[in-house]
Amino acid sequence: MNDRTIVQTVSDQDRANWTRLIDDHEKIAGQCAELVTLSRQPRTQSAIASRKLIELAVTVADHLGVEDEVIDRTVVAMEAHCSADTIAMMEEDLDILRSDWKAFIGRWLPTISPKDWAAFGVQAESMLDRLSHQVKLETELLYDHALRDGVVRPGGLVLH
Repeated sequence: MNDRTIVQTVSDQDRANWTRLIDDHEKIAGQCAELVTLSRQPRTQSAIASRKLIELAVTVADHLGVEDEVIDRTVVAMEAHCSADTIAMMEEDLDILRSDWKAFIGRWLPTISPKDWAAFGVQAESMLDRLSHQVKLETELLYDHALRDGVVRPGGLVLH
């Protein structure tokens, strides 16, 4: 056998497993924390912050592509455990966050200007805190339900 790694195509069903979703959430939370720390630095860090924000936007977009169907199926499974009002509130909060995230990304990408650095810092801290809170909430509530109810498989090493 040679030193090359064999990579096989992974189906969408295999990609949406518990391990992948949790790993994504940890990565997103880490990227958020890194950006918040960076936003508190001098404005000379704006180019680095722009690059890091692009990386976060790509991570979030990739994750949402896998997560959407999992959330829909999990909500159906959760109906036996949660009130309709609780589920509706969670869905509404997620829709608001997604809308605000799109506006935030639209405002600050592709480049964060050094002259707007202070405004970026304030907005980034608020948005990234909300995003971090959402991934924590999803991990605690949705993903455990998804795993327990058989919506997602436990998963393992997934190449994507």
